[in-house]
Amino acid sequence: MTSLLILTNSADGTCDALARILNDNGQHFFRWNIDMWSQYTIGFDGDAFHFVDPVGRFLDAAAEDVLLLWRKPFTALMTFDDMPLADGDREQARSQMGQWLYALVATMKPSGRVRLIEPYADRRLPKLHQLREARTFFTVPRSHFGVQAGPADFGPTVVIKPLGDPSVGSDNIFYTSCVDDRQLIRPYPWFMQEALVNGRDVTCVYIHGCCHFYECGFARNEQAIDWRMEINTEGQSSWNMLKHPRLSDWQDAVNRYMKHFGLHYGRLDFILQGDTLYFLECNSNGQFGWLDDVTTLKLHREFVTAALDPATIVRF
Repeated sequence: MTSLLILTNSADGTCDALARILNDNGQHFFRWNIDMWSQYTIGFDGDAFHFVDPVGRFLDAAAEDVLLLWRKPFTALMTFDDMPLADGDREQARSQMGQWLYALVATMKPSGRVRLIEPYADRRLPKLHQLREARTFFTVPRSHFGVQAGPADFGPTVVIKPLGDPSVGSDNIFYTSCVDDRQLIRPYPWFMQEALVNGRDVTCVYIHGCCHFYECGFARNEQAIDWRMEINTEGQSSWNMLKHPRLSDWQDAVNRYMKHFGLHYGRLDFILQGDTLYFLECNSNGQFGWLDDVTTLKLHREFVTAALDPATIVRF
């Protein structure tokens, strides 16, 4: 029987929902949580990768009926409770585990056993490259990256955002912000876009040819343009399925964009102003749990079906 090896972490709520669906379907799976790494036995014996979970269940990743679903196995989440390790030793442990994961993916990919989610896709598709290519399919806000001041006709009000991980140290997040670029520290590597301070936040969950568009009720303005600032707060804005006369056009554009990059899954973010949909980015492993119907788990079920479909083999 096919087994689904899910690489993730214990706080992955989406994986919790997937596990319930897989259990209901009688589908065998093995969940490996990277933050609980020390509670598993894992290894590589020169030929095969193997896993033993905390309750003794065993999985041999060399078996041809084992498929891999990459979720959120971030080495930064590895914990070292009660381990007398210096910071340098902890970073070396994370590096070692990262290389082990990379080798596991490289071993399973040629046989078509990595499904739906492309591991390390952000290395192949960094944000600036995405924006350049997206101009063929969408309207894209004007942007600039540099260490000195931007073009004279760009700004002064601009939006700044991170190109990669938004974490700042261990406790802070670099939220998308609207600023006066004349007040920015220079020289410094800033990424900025034209200030689209009005309109609505729109996201699309793309699952193997199916597009699910949602819009957020968050009221964007110059003081607050990042809807994520409301997450887990009382009265946070709701997301609802998008209805718009041009929706079919945008679904077609998303399909062509994802096929252009060879992706079977992604969550694409936009700003909608009137009849213009501005492309922001595609997260090739984006979360979608908060968008789903908690009673039907429609998106999660579609996700599971796609992960087991031979048509979603990851080739890159």
